[in-house]
Amino acid sequence: MRLLALLLAAASLPAIAIAHEGHDHGVAAGVLTANSDGSEPTPGATTGSGDLQFKYNAELSALPEEIAKGILPAHGGFAKAPNGEIYFGLNRTGLIKLSADLRTKTLVSASENLTKGGLHNAAYVDRDGGLLILPDNNKGRVLVVKLDGSEVKTLGVPTFLEGKYAPTDADVAADGLVYICNGYGASKTVFTLDLDALDYGEHKFGGRVPGKGRTKGKFSTNHGVTFDPTDETLVIADRERQWAQKLTTAGEFVEGYDMDRHNPCDVDFVEHNGERLMVAGCLTGPDKGVVQILRDGKVVSTLRPKNDLGLSQFEHIHNAAGVSVNGKLYVLCYGWNPGCYAVLEHVAE
Repeated sequence: MRLLALLLAAASLPAIAIAHEGHDHGVAAGVLTANSDGSEPTPGATTGSGDLQFKYNAELSALPEEIAKGILPAHGGFAKAPNGEIYFGLNRTGLIKLSADLRTKTLVSASENLTKGGLHNAAYVDRDGGLLILPDNNKGRVLVVKLDGSEVKTLGVPTFLEGKYAPTDADVAADGLVYICNGYGASKTVFTLDLDALDYGEHKFGGRVPGKGRTKGKFSTNHGVTFDPTDETLVIADRERQWAQKLTTAGEFVEGYDMDRHNPCDVDFVEHNGERLMVAGCLTGPDKGVVQILRDGKVVSTLRPKNDLGLSQFEHIHNAAGVSVNGKLYVLCYGWNPGCYAVLEHVAE
């Protein structure tokens, strides 16, 4: 019934070309996925504040049927390539690619290796023609794949790790190492993957935060990690402590970013109008799932897709990313439980 509601709601949207396993399929009708319960977004609504207000873009939010039908169990995040393309893993569906203009959505691969388990966040590595790092928290593994989804290496539990292994995110730093968060695992540590050796490294830091407060360099759930090339640090979303920590690659605390009582899953950086903004998708908080936009380390705009825009499925935002297309700023939102996807367009100049 939900899929039928999607199809009816999107009958007037433009067609989107799709592909599967490298072969072109026919043109399929777009499917509106922001509200898979069939309800309508609030007409003319905006969210955010000041010069960072956004509206829902229904056209860019439309997904082809073979992707939309798997959106409800979505539990992942975005990997941005240098050419503007964006990748994410969709549980039980496969590897998805978004074009740089956000209009074309392609199911790149639905191989068994990608559809089994639980693809979580994603990271792009600019080497060997482009690689993707896909942590799988369900099976306790990290997948290294090419951009067509073909397997390069699948790594299981590190030999040095004690307790449950459930990696949630990864990113590559200037030193060429991939830093992996064992966010759903027992250790709450961050450790490395050497892409030359295609094996885990010995370097690790972090650990479970003691007590109920914040502890520098320790984590409640180190859910997301993002490399910041401006100072070669790592920004780690410490979800239940409602902040993000900037650390050196050695694990030394640099500074923290408060998320105003919301639980960040990950952060992303985007350049817009000559400034650098931090975008943080937050799972929950006083306003349900929100996207926080930070300027100079402070929250300056809170986007509320559910409360302000009427996107009823956005109870929890699992990931968000800022994207500039021809000078226009967009925020991509990825929801969880229920899974959903939406593109928000900047309206305040």
